[in-house]
Order: sequence, then C-alpha cells, then structure tokens
Amino acid sequence: MQALEKIEQMIDTLCEKFSATREENERLSKQVETIKEQLQEKDLEIIRLKKEHQRQIETMERELMRFKKERSEYEEKLSRLHQKLSVSLGMPHENMSNNTEKQV
Repeated sequence: MQALEKIEQMIDTLCEKFSATREENERLSKQVETIKEQLQEKDLEIIRLKKEHQRQIETMERELMRFKKERSEYEEKLSRLHQKLSVSLGMPHENMSNNTEKQV
C-alpha cells in the first residue's frame, strides 16, 4: 500500500508541476505575443519616421535648388547692372570687374 501511496503522491506532484509548467508556458506565450505586437508597432513607427525624414530632405533639397536659382538670378542681375554702370561711367567692363574683385 505504501508503494501505491508513494506512486500517487509522485503522480500528484508531477501533475502539479505539469500544470504549473503549462500555466507558465501560456503566460510566456502571451508575453511573447505582446512583445511581438510592440515590435510591429515600433517597426511601423520607424517606417513612418523614415518617410517623414525623407520628405523633409526632399523639401530641403527643393529649397536649396530654389535658393541657388535665386542666387544665380541675382548674380546675373548684378552683372547686368555692373555692365550698365560701367558703360554709363565710360569705364571698360574688365577694369570695373577687377575693381569689384579687389573690393571683395
């Protein structure tokens, strides 16, 4: 009889351990799923931020091109004004350019 009781106790202990292990496994599985969902959210956030960053870069590149174009236009206008001034003052264009470069 004692051997039978020991076997029953061992079975009960094993069942308790198995049940505890199963519960722990379920808890950990849920935790893994929660972490996976969080990772997916973070991945989506990273994608969103990358797209936003790319849009900002593109906007800045467009602004830079616009500024370069404006600068070129202003330099062209300044050159034409310089030529007109040189002609009206009777100065050769080359001398005026040299004087301007020396002042800069």
